[in-house]
Amino acid sequence: MSWLLENWFGSKESLEQVKEDIHENLHKEFYLGLSGIENPEQSSTRIASKELFLQMNGPWDSKLEEAETELLQYVHDELPAVVRDEVGIIPFYTHVTEEGYLVLTYIRNAMSRDILLQRVPLVLMTPDGGIVARKIFDLTAMGPLGDMSSRPCEFMFRWDEFDNIPEKEVPLTLAYKKPNLKKADIDDSETGGLSIDEVVHYNKALKNIQPLEDGSVDLQVLDVKADEEENGGLKIVVVFRNGLDKRLEFTEVPIIVTDKTGDSVAKVHYTLENMKVDAKGHKLWLFKIPADSLLKSIDDFAELTAFIPKAKQQRKSPVVAPSANNKDILQ
Repeated sequence: MSWLLENWFGSKESLEQVKEDIHENLHKEFYLGLSGIENPEQSSTRIASKELFLQMNGPWDSKLEEAETELLQYVHDELPAVVRDEVGIIPFYTHVTEEGYLVLTYIRNAMSRDILLQRVPLVLMTPDGGIVARKIFDLTAMGPLGDMSSRPCEFMFRWDEFDNIPEKEVPLTLAYKKPNLKKADIDDSETGGLSIDEVVHYNKALKNIQPLEDGSVDLQVLDVKADEEENGGLKIVVVFRNGLDKRLEFTEVPIIVTDKTGDSVAKVHYTLENMKVDAKGHKLWLFKIPADSLLKSIDDFAELTAFIPKAKQQRKSPVVAPSANNKDILQ
């Protein structure tokens, strides 16, 4: 359970004092830019926080007492309005621990569809804009965040992850920083988590699929694998192909996984940040589906099929990933 709920709740004389503390510790919200608006924080189209459903998960769900849940709901309802059609992260409390710097936030989805956040790069900044810590948080295991919903989330920056540790009295602010990559770094660095060997393997496998016509855009599932790091989860390898004469940016990808009977095993909708594919180029990306996002149990992983709705082609045959144990390779 978080430091906030263990130490803050019950220590105040009244809810009015709690309300005062909320606004005193509240940080500026930052947005992931999913609406396409250049500066979403300047938008006047907003939704009151009370209109969003508070969604608990993980330790926030199973270890909270009723009074603590009520406190989180109260804190949430006191937050400022969120930009419509955006996903925002608003820090509402920070604490220095022996392990590191803890930031408590609400992730707020003011969109009309569910989202599944994966790798989110965050930084801690000093008041003068200096960055003291950088960390990529993998939020896949948290599962989808429902439309018009919020969830509390803790971000811990451990002391050994800091570039430099500021003085104790220097306040730190959580912020989102899009990766600033050179073109030559994109194929190897921005793959959603594929290793270099896997990137090489799947690039070779692309020679075996139908060439892309000029002027066309194509998304295909190349492979479906068991996620050995997340017991019962799945890994989906997708190739984005751009046959246009201009660079394209992809912001969302729906993926459906079915078993041999045609029943849906998973239906997920991913949002992407800074996913650009150069003209006449392609890009590989790894998507993860956590076990708790599956709609049914899987009897035989080898008989699963994944595809992207509205894509021009559906994967018809498996591309075997480099592995010493092929029984985990799904078709």
